[in-house]
Amino acid sequence: MMISLDKIDLSYFTALSGTRLIVVTVLTILIITALLISIYSVSTNTLKGIINNSKEISVKKFLRLRNIKGKGQKLASNKIDVPGVYIIHNHTDRKYYIGQAQHIVSRANNHFTAKGNGRVYADYARGDRFTIRFVTLKKSRAKNLNDLERHYIKKYNASEIGYNRTKGNQ
Repeated sequence: MMISLDKIDLSYFTALSGTRLIVVTVLTILIITALLISIYSVSTNTLKGIINNSKEISVKKFLRLRNIKGKGQKLASNKIDVPGVYIIHNHTDRKYYIGQAQHIVSRANNHFTAKGNGRVYADYARGDRFTIRFVTLKKSRAKNLNDLERHYIKKYNASEIGYNRTKGNQ
């Protein structure tokens, strides 16, 4: 459907001046800002949004979002389980664990359900405060998962003072 500009009455907008112009401009800015904030908050309150924005979240929030059931009572997070690395940060001991997987959500989940790194789980079970962040291979500049994992292990010195036992896969 085509709208012809000659049929639209633009007299209201062309007659704006002074106070009216300021009010319309401020309202327009407020509406756009509110829309952007709502889009950002929606994208960071879902596991998909958190992964896509590489946002750090608490393990409690991660596990809650991970366990949301979708259609057919399957985990909704299975649809967004992508290749990448996960960065587990123990804030209590100031240590990191960097892992890679073809399915980062499922793999990261293992560390907090006693199926992953035993030292991470022991500290988590003891009550240490953890956060987790995801970096997808697709959104990184790395050529492969090994390079991406090595980059973050080095960045956080995770093999020297963290949970990683090696500097990454070779």
